Amino acid sequence: MFLPSTSMAFMRKVNRCLTVILAISFFCLISIFLTTPPSNIDNGRPYDFSTLNGSHNAPVISALPLNSSKFDDPAQWKNIFHVPSEFEDIVESIEYLNYHHEIQNEKRFGSVNQSTFVIAVQVHQRLEYLKNLIATLKNVKGIENVLIIFSHDMNFEPINTAIKNIDFCRVIQIFYPYNIQIFANIFPGQHPDDCDSSVNAKEAESLKCQNWRFPDKYGHYRIASFSQIKHHWWWKTNYVFMLMERYHLDTYTVFLEEDHYVAPDMIHVLKILIEKKDKFCRNCKLLSLGFYLKNFNNYRNDINKLGVHTWFSSKHNMGMALNATVWKEIKECAKLFCTYDDYNWDWSLLAISVKCMKEKMRVITLKSPRVIHVGECGVHVHHQADCNKAVSAASALFQQVSDALFPETFVVSEISKRMLKPSKPNGGWGDPRDQELCLMNTYPIEHGTFLPSVLLNFSSILPPFDRSINRTNVESNEI
Repeated sequence: MFLPSTSMAFMRKVNRCLTVILAISFFCLISIFLTTPPSNIDNGRPYDFSTLNGSHNAPVISALPLNSSKFDDPAQWKNIFHVPSEFEDIVESIEYLNYHHEIQNEKRFGSVNQSTFVIAVQVHQRLEYLKNLIATLKNVKGIENVLIIFSHDMNFEPINTAIKNIDFCRVIQIFYPYNIQIFANIFPGQHPDDCDSSVNAKEAESLKCQNWRFPDKYGHYRIASFSQIKHHWWWKTNYVFMLMERYHLDTYTVFLEEDHYVAPDMIHVLKILIEKKDKFCRNCKLLSLGFYLKNFNNYRNDINKLGVHTWFSSKHNMGMALNATVWKEIKECAKLFCTYDDYNWDWSLLAISVKCMKEKMRVITLKSPRVIHVGECGVHVHHQADCNKAVSAASALFQQVSDALFPETFVVSEISKRMLKPSKPNGGWGDPRDQELCLMNTYPIEHGTFLPSVLLNFSSILPPFDRSINRTNVESNEI
């Protein structure tokens, strides 16, 4: 059904007004709910739950095993976790703003459905690292043809400003609704009545803290700031591929984090890996643009060399690139991901590869990575470090090898079918509330129907989203 242009223009004006009103309400609600400072994962406890103080012989009461009937029906997962009534409006507001997002720079670079690749960046609050990442992305050849999606687990104005100032490509921002900035003193944050992570199962039983029955396999209890990382990654990845379907983007997505640093030829390399993938490794599901090198001594010599390996979480989780077909296979194993007793998303993904898929995932890797980890100060660092040392080293490296970047051809110099033996789960994911929320995040949105209760009376004048719309003829700020 086609509406007169005047009617469509009127609807867009009304929708813009509603979005402005909602945005103001949203930030007012946040100011009300933020009664405590945001949790900082960078100053968290040691991340290896198996080594936390406490008896490893403490009685462990399993939360909900993989064969629990409660998790059997994926159709019900989107309804499994219920937001407390006092938080419903704020969550619905965030979901509405996510769905009716602004697309920055679309008028300058063309319709979003013309994007050649998608880059998804997971952001917390390390502003200086993010600025460095943005600066390196700006220098990537071909970045003007890319869509970057920044996914946040907190609202931090300096970070929003840094992203709003990006003028070199299309940009979308989305916000994880169930974050511990908003839910500071209630799940998924740390409720005052929750068991402290330092107590073991016996102590928790005597204290009768509210989740004492649900320690992890080591007898320890959840740390909200750690749990959020896995929640955010799973929600973000589901949401990104939903957006790609919405905008008819049949391409690869590269997953980065705020403390990554990228080479100017990253897109150039990605194009070659995709075009020649069947030659390099026909059955590889993943591409890895990053790698954890001990030193850069051989970087120039290995500039056009590839490795083909069985995917392993601690080696190939950086700059990971995949398409919707592979994501669909991963998503079919959502139950294992969401109930696997490990707060790390990458180790949970490894469990999917080993225990759920027909064949372990294979990956094409770069011997000289185009994505480098520079996060000397972060969640897994427990000492005082020079937070800029790795940034300076990465910057110097790319300057030194600038004449060798953008190789025209690549060769596979290393092939291995062996995989390191997966370690035991790291724990931190024994609470059924985390498992339920994770399963619900498998379906972050249902056909764009999230409307805050304050707007329900206006829903009749909001135009429905039409997947067949050619966005070339639609203004970037529709709503």
